[in-house]
Amino acid sequence: MKIILVAALAAVPLLAADVQPSGSSLIEAIRSGQRASAIDIIAKKSADVNAAEVDGSTALLWAANLNDADLATRLLKAGANPNVKNRLGSTPLGEAAFNANTQLIKALLDAGADPNIAGPDRQTPLMLIARTSDVEAARLLLNKGANPNAKEGQREQSALMWAAAGSQGPIMRELLAHGAEVDAKSAVDLTTPLVSSEPRAQPRPPGGMTAMLFSVREGCLDCVKALVEKGAKLDLPDPEGVTPLISAIFNAHFDVAKYLIDQGANVNRWDWWGRTPLYLAVDYNTLPHGGRPDQPSLDNNLPIDIIRILLEKGANPNPQLKLLPPYRATGADRGVDQMLSFGATPLLRAAKAQDAPAIKLLLEHGAIVDLPNNQGMTPTLAASGMGSNDADTRGYFNTSDVQERAVASLELLLAHGGAINGRAGRLQQAPLHGAAFWGWNTVVEYLLSKGADINLADNRGYTALDYAMGRAGGNSRGGQRIDVHKDTGDLLIAKGGKAGTPVQQPAGGRPAR
Repeated sequence: MKIILVAALAAVPLLAADVQPSGSSLIEAIRSGQRASAIDIIAKKSADVNAAEVDGSTALLWAANLNDADLATRLLKAGANPNVKNRLGSTPLGEAAFNANTQLIKALLDAGADPNIAGPDRQTPLMLIARTSDVEAARLLLNKGANPNAKEGQREQSALMWAAAGSQGPIMRELLAHGAEVDAKSAVDLTTPLVSSEPRAQPRPPGGMTAMLFSVREGCLDCVKALVEKGAKLDLPDPEGVTPLISAIFNAHFDVAKYLIDQGANVNRWDWWGRTPLYLAVDYNTLPHGGRPDQPSLDNNLPIDIIRILLEKGANPNPQLKLLPPYRATGADRGVDQMLSFGATPLLRAAKAQDAPAIKLLLEHGAIVDLPNNQGMTPTLAASGMGSNDADTRGYFNTSDVQERAVASLELLLAHGGAINGRAGRLQQAPLHGAAFWGWNTVVEYLLSKGADINLADNRGYTALDYAMGRAGGNSRGGQRIDVHKDTGDLLIAKGGKAGTPVQQPAGGRPAR
C-alpha cells in the first residue's frame, strides 16, 4: 500500500503539467517586468486573464498600475474584465487615470470600463485626471458619461475643486463645459479641536471650500477667469467668512485680487476676525515677517496698487478688527503684535510700520487720524514706535531708514490732526515717549520742533528721558531686554528734559488714580 501511495504522489507533477495554469504565471510575469513572457502567455491563451491574486489584483490591474498600455490592451482583447476591483478598491481605470495615460484610458473605456467607477474613498478617475493637464483624457471620460459633480468621501471635494487646487485652468474649462457645478462646496468641518495640551491657537481648515476659493488660494488667474465666465459667485465665503478677494490678498496673489475687484467683488466684506480686503492689503504693503517670513509676490500688481484701487472703489478706510487675526506663522510668532487686535484699523496697521505711502492714501480717502484700538493705541502714537517691540512681525524697527520713515509718517498724521502731545493707550503715553524708547534721535528732534512737551509724563510718572534710559520698560518679547540710549538721554537733557517722578504702584500693578 505504501509503495502505491508513493507512486501516486510521484505522478502529481506530470498531471499538473497538463492542466491550464490558473493565471498566476501571467500575473508574476507582468509584475516582475517580464513583458515578452507575459505577451507569449496571452498570445497562447495559456492562462486565465481574469485570474486574481489573494488581494483580488488581476493581470490587467497590474498592467495598468505599471502604466503599460500595450500590455493592458492585449489583455483586454483577450477578454480581461475592465471593471475588476481588488480588495483595496483599486481599478484599472483608476490606475490609468492616476498615471494620466490617455491611451490606456481610451482602451479601457472602449472595452466597457465604467467611467464613474470609484474606490472606497469615492475617488473617481475623473478626479484623478483633474489634477493633471491631460485635457484629452478628461474629455474622454466626460464624453463616456463621467459625472463632473461626483465628490470624494473624505472632504466631499469634486473634480473641479481638485483641478482648481492644482491650477489646472484648461481642465476646469472642460469640466465646466460638461456641467460641473461652479459654486459647489466641500464638506464643512468645524469640530476639530483648535487647541492641544499646549494652550495655543492651532487654526484648522474649516472646509466649505469652492473651486473659486481653491483657485484664488493658488493664485491661478486663468482658473478664476474660467469660473467667472461661467457665473461663479464672487463673494461666496468659507465658513469663517473668508471671501475669494480676502483669500487672494492673504495669499499675496495681487493680480488675482485686482481681477476680482474689476469684476465687482465686494470691497467691504469682512471675515470672522474683521479683516477686510483693505486691511490685508495694508498689512502686506510692509510684508509680514517673523519666524517663518513670507516671500515677496512676483505679481505685476503690488499691495500699494491694491490699496489705491480698493479705496477708489469705495472701500471703507476705517474698519476695525473684531478679533486677533490668525498669523501665517502661528508657532514662531505667537504672543506678539498685540496692538493689531480688537479695534485695529488699516491706518493703525500702516502707522505701526511707518508706512507713509499707505498712510497718505488712507488719509486722503477719509481715514480717521486717531481712531484707537481697544487698548487706546492711536496711529500717531504707533508711528512714533510706541507699543511695538523688535519681536513683532508687523513693522521694521531696526532698519537704516526707520527714523526717516517715522518722520514721514508722523508728518502726515500730524498734518491731519494727530495729537503731538496726545496721551493714549493703556499707559497714556505720547509720541515723544516712543521715539525716546527706541533711541531715535532724529525723530525726537522732529517731535520737539513740532511742539512736543519734553517733560510730559505717562500715567506711571515716566517722561521721555526715563524712556530713553530704560527706566520705563524693556524691548523684545515680553519686554525682557532693557535698552539704554545714553545719547538720546543726553539730547533730551540738553533740551531741558528731566526724569519723572514714578507714581506709586498699588497691588495689581495699575497706577494709582
